[in-house]
Amino acid sequence: MLVHDRDEKQAELLAREALERGGDNRFASAALSETLLRRGEFDGALEVIAAARRRFGQVPWYDLTLADALIEAGRMTEAEEVLEVVLGNPVLRRHALKRLSRAALTRGDNARARRMFEDLVAMAPNYLVFASDYVVLGTLQLHDGDRDAARATWRRGAEAYPRHGTLRGLLQDHFGENGVIAAPRVPPVDEAALGVRRIPVRTPMITPRTGLLEVVDHATAGLREPGDVIALSESAAAAGQGRMLPLELLQPGLVARTLCRFVNEIGPLHSPAGMQGAVMESGRLRVVLAAAVGGAGKAVGRPGWFYRVAGPWAAMIDDVAGCLPPHDHHVIFGPADPDGLSTEIAQSLGCPVAVVDANHRTGAWVVGASAAVDRGWLARVLADNPAGNEDEQTPIVLV
Repeated sequence: MLVHDRDEKQAELLAREALERGGDNRFASAALSETLLRRGEFDGALEVIAAARRRFGQVPWYDLTLADALIEAGRMTEAEEVLEVVLGNPVLRRHALKRLSRAALTRGDNARARRMFEDLVAMAPNYLVFASDYVVLGTLQLHDGDRDAARATWRRGAEAYPRHGTLRGLLQDHFGENGVIAAPRVPPVDEAALGVRRIPVRTPMITPRTGLLEVVDHATAGLREPGDVIALSESAAAAGQGRMLPLELLQPGLVARTLCRFVNEIGPLHSPAGMQGAVMESGRLRVVLAAAVGGAGKAVGRPGWFYRVAGPWAAMIDDVAGCLPPHDHHVIFGPADPDGLSTEIAQSLGCPVAVVDANHRTGAWVVGASAAVDRGWLARVLADNPAGNEDEQTPIVLV
C-alpha cells in the first residue's frame, strides 16, 4: 500500500527490514524492487529481483519479472538471454515468445522475428494470440515470397477474430477473399441510430507508476468537448491504481486449483491464479458456494450464476495470459471504488466519466460512473467494445 500511495521512503524502509528478518519475503522483495524501479535505480532493483529468483527457484515467474526489469533498464541483450532459456519451460514459453518476437521485429531481424511469430501463432488456444500477431506474421511471410503461408496465417487469424478489419482487408487486397469467417457474437453498434460517435483513444501503457488522471487528461485533451463521455477500461483503471499482483506472489490454494478446472477455457478464472484472485476478492466460502450454485445453474441451462453469487469483484478479474506485456504474468483485479474514481476524474476534466468492463463476446457493463452518466445507455453504446479486446492500447473511448 505504501508503494502505491507513493510513500516510497517508508515503503523501502519496511521492505528492507522485512528482507533482513528472512522468511517468506516475496512481498518485501516486490515492494523494494518496485520502489527502486520507480526511482530509476535499475541495478539495485535487478539485484533484489535476482536474489528473490535464487531464493524461490521453484517459482518460474521470477524469470519474466527479471526479463521485464532488464527491458525497462535498457539491457535488452541480457533480457533476451533470460527469455531464450525459459523458452523450454511450457509455462513461460508463450510469454517469452511474445517478448522475443517483438524485440526481433523492432531491431529489423525479420528472419528471427518470423520464426518467433510462427512459434507463437502455432500455440493453442489461438484466442491468446493477438490479431496483430497474425497480421505481422503474414506480412513477414508475404515479404519472403511465401504467399500460401501468408494466406493460411491471415485466414486463421480471421477465424479467431472475425470482425478484425485489417485481417479482412489483407485477405481481400492480396487474395481477393472476403475474410469474414463467422459473425461476431455481439453485433456492431449503429452509431447513427444512437446519435453518437465513438473515438478510441490510444495512450501509453497504464501502470501503477503513470497516474490515471494525468494519462486521461493528456490523451483526451483537444478531443473532448462538453457533453462527451469518457469511458475508461476497468482493467486499465485497476492497473493505474496498482490493483494487480505478479504471479510469483500468488499461491493458488486447493479451492482455486480445484474450481478452475470447471471454468470455460475462455474465462479469466480458468487458471489457478485467476481463481485464487476470486478467492482473495470474494472469500473462500462465497466462491465455493458460487461454484455449487453455478454448477446447478448450468445443469438446468441457466449459466452465469457463479458470478452472481461470487459478486462483481470476481467478475472483473482480468485474464492472466491474454494481457499485454509486461502485465501478462499478473492477476489484475477490479478497480477500487469505480464510482469515486469516475467522479474524481470527471470533476477534474469537466465532463462525465465512466469505468467500463467491455468485451466483444459478452457486451459492456458500466461498473462505475460519475453522476451525469446514463449507465444503461452507455452500456448499449459500447456493447461491441470499440476499444478492442487485444493489444490496441486504446483503454479510453470518447463518446
